[in-house]
Amino acid sequence: MKTYSYPAHEKEDIKQFIEARLDAGTFGLLIQGDEDTIEDVKDLMFDQDDITGNGSGSYTFCTRKAEENLVGNWDLLEEAKNELDPNVDIIDKGPEYADVLIRCYLLDWCFTEALKESTKQ
Repeated sequence: MKTYSYPAHEKEDIKQFIEARLDAGTFGLLIQGDEDTIEDVKDLMFDQDDITGNGSGSYTFCTRKAEENLVGNWDLLEEAKNELDPNVDIIDKGPEYADVLIRCYLLDWCFTEALKESTKQ
């Protein structure tokens, strides 16, 4: 089984979101590095089910798929847990929570990388 690449998938989700949901003016402000626009867009993405899954608590809407995504990503899950929710019982919360936690943890980095890639096209 191939290890699921959270960064690669999340960057693609972000690029699709930017293309489909942001107007040219907002995209221009992102490219120019407007801090308020960057924070507003990241805040909006944070709750998008198609990027982090944080809005509903699930990105995959399938426990089995979330479990498959986690295979080989235990170190990343540990980083996300330690950074965002160190006292949570991951086993009790389940795989969909763990999957979303990783996506929320990676959002800032993936956003920056997706924006760089979007400006190169």
